[in-house]
Amino acid sequence: MFKLLFKNLKAKNWVSVFVILLLTVLQVFFMMQIVGYISKLTGAVQASRQNGVAEVWQYGLYMVICAILMAAVEVIIRFVASSVAANVVTDLRQKLYERANAFAVADFASFSTESLITRTTNDMQNVHLALLTFLKTAFVAPVTMVWSIILLLNYATGSLTLVTVIWLFVLVAAVTVLLVLVIPKFKMVQKLTDALNVSSRENLTGVRVVRAFNAETYQEKKFDKVNTEYTKVQIFASRVIAVFTPIVMLVMMGLTLSILWVGAYALNGLPMEIATQSFGAVNAFVMLASQIIMSFILLITLIVIWPRATVSAKRIDEVIAHEVSVLDPANPKQFTEKGTIEFRNVGFAYPGSNKEAVSNISFKVKKGETIAFIGATGSGKTTIINMIPRMADCTSGEVLVDGVNVKEVTQKDLRDRIGYAPQRGFLFTGNIKENIAFSNPEMTLADVRWAAEIADADSFVSKKRNGYESEVAQGGTNFSGGQKQRLCIARALASKPEILIFDDSFSALDYKTDKNVRANIKEKMPDATRVIIAQRVGTIMDADQIVVLDNGKMVGIGKHYDLVRKCPVYQEIALSQLSKEELGL
Repeated sequence: MFKLLFKNLKAKNWVSVFVILLLTVLQVFFMMQIVGYISKLTGAVQASRQNGVAEVWQYGLYMVICAILMAAVEVIIRFVASSVAANVVTDLRQKLYERANAFAVADFASFSTESLITRTTNDMQNVHLALLTFLKTAFVAPVTMVWSIILLLNYATGSLTLVTVIWLFVLVAAVTVLLVLVIPKFKMVQKLTDALNVSSRENLTGVRVVRAFNAETYQEKKFDKVNTEYTKVQIFASRVIAVFTPIVMLVMMGLTLSILWVGAYALNGLPMEIATQSFGAVNAFVMLASQIIMSFILLITLIVIWPRATVSAKRIDEVIAHEVSVLDPANPKQFTEKGTIEFRNVGFAYPGSNKEAVSNISFKVKKGETIAFIGATGSGKTTIINMIPRMADCTSGEVLVDGVNVKEVTQKDLRDRIGYAPQRGFLFTGNIKENIAFSNPEMTLADVRWAAEIADADSFVSKKRNGYESEVAQGGTNFSGGQKQRLCIARALASKPEILIFDDSFSALDYKTDKNVRANIKEKMPDATRVIIAQRVGTIMDADQIVVLDNGKMVGIGKHYDLVRKCPVYQEIALSQLSKEELGL
C-alpha cells in the first residue's frame, strides 16, 4: 500500500500532506488547551463560592474559543485530505486504464476482463477509503497520544499509571485477536468479488444462449454458490468487526471508572480544598487517558481498513507495474515502401506455452493485392493477422510492413496505416457518425458517408430518423449482426488506410452484400492492400493469394484455381460448401 502511494504521490500532494501534519499539531494543541482548562475550571468552581464566578466564566470562554478553533481546523484537514485522496486515486485509475489500453493480446492472458474491472472500481474504492482514513488519523493519533502522555506525567501516580496500562493491554490483546481472525477474510473478499463479476458478466453477455437452452436455473445455482460464499465471508468479517465497538466502549468506561475509583480512594480523608484541587488533577488524568485510548482506537480503525486496502493496492500495482510485451523502439525507423506485407518464417507462442500456435509462416503481399486466410477453427488465422498491427509480437521470424520490421517502428505510425474490422462486430456507445469516424473525430460527414456507401451501410443508415446522428446502444445491441459488421467495415475504411484487415468481417453478410462490399472496396480503394480471413470460399475465390492453414502451419498458398486442385485441405473445405461443378472440378 505504502509502495503504491509513494510512487504516485505528486509534489503538490506532498505539500498537502505537510499542511495536514501542521494543522493536526494545531488541532491537538487546542484539544490539550481544553483539557488544561477543565482542570483549572474544577478549582475555579470551588473558589467561586468565596470570590464570585468571574474566573469560571473566563475559563469557560477560553474552552469555547478553543473548541471552535479546533472544529475549524478539523474541517480544513478533512477538506485537504479528501482532495489529496481523490486526486491520488484519480491518477491511479488513469494509470491503470492507460496501462490496460497498452496491453497486447499476450498481456491480457495475465488479467481477465472481470478482474480488470474489479481493480478499476472496487479495488480503487478500497484504496481511496484507506488513504482518506490514513490522512485523517495517521497524524492526529500519534500526535495526540504523545502529547497526552507528556501531559499525563504531570498528574500521574503509580496507581493511576498501572490502571491505564492494564486497560491498554486488554485493548491491544483483544484487537490483535480480532485482526488475526479478519485479515485472511479480507484477502478472500477481493478474489470472491472477481468471481461474482465473472458470473454476472458471463450470464448477461450470454443471456440469449442461457434462455435458448432454458439454463436460467443452472446459471442461478452457479451465481448462488459464489454469492453465498461471498456473503459468508462478509458476514464473518462484519461480525468480528462488530465486536470491536463494544470492546472499545468497555475499555473506555472501565478505564474511566477505574481512574475515578482510584482517585476517590486517594482523596478520601483529605481536607475539602486540597481534595477539590486534587480532583481537578484526577479529572484531567481521565481526560488525557481517554485521549490516549481514542488515539489508539483511531489507529486501530486504520489497521482494520488497511489489510483489505493493501490487497487492493497490490492488485492495482500488478496492472500498473506489468511490463507490456509490445513496446515502441528507442530509435524508430521510417517506412521504405507502401502497402506491402511480408512474413519471414514467423512463429508465435502464447505465454506459458512451449509449443508455437503458428510456425514457419512466410508470404509477401504487394500494394493493392488481396491475401486471404482460410482454415479450420483454431488453425491460427487470427493469430497471424494480429501480428500485422502488433496486437501481438512474433516469437520467431520477422513481420515486415511497408518494408520495415514492425518492431522497429512506433505502434502509432504502424496502426495509422492500417484499417481493422474485427471478427466480432463491436460498436461504441454514441452515434453512427462517431463510430465510423472513430479514428478521427474531426472527420467530415461526407467522408463518413463515403465509407458507409462502400460498406453498403448507407442504405439502412439513411432510412433512420436521425440518419448518421442516430444513437448506438452499448455494444451496438440496437443493430443486427449484418448491420454491425457493415458499420465496422465502414469504420475501417473511413481513414483511407494503406492496408485493410478483415478478420472474418463478412461472415454475417449474405452472399450478395458480401460480393457488393468487396467489389466496392476494390473499385473505390484500388491501391489498398487487403487481408481477409474468411470461412466461406466464395468470399476469397478472387484473392491474389490464399493461405491455407492447418494446426498452425501453412499447407498451401496460391490462387483458388490451383489450390482447389492441388491442396487437399483447401479442396475439402471448398467441397463442403460448393459443388464440383461450381468449383470447376
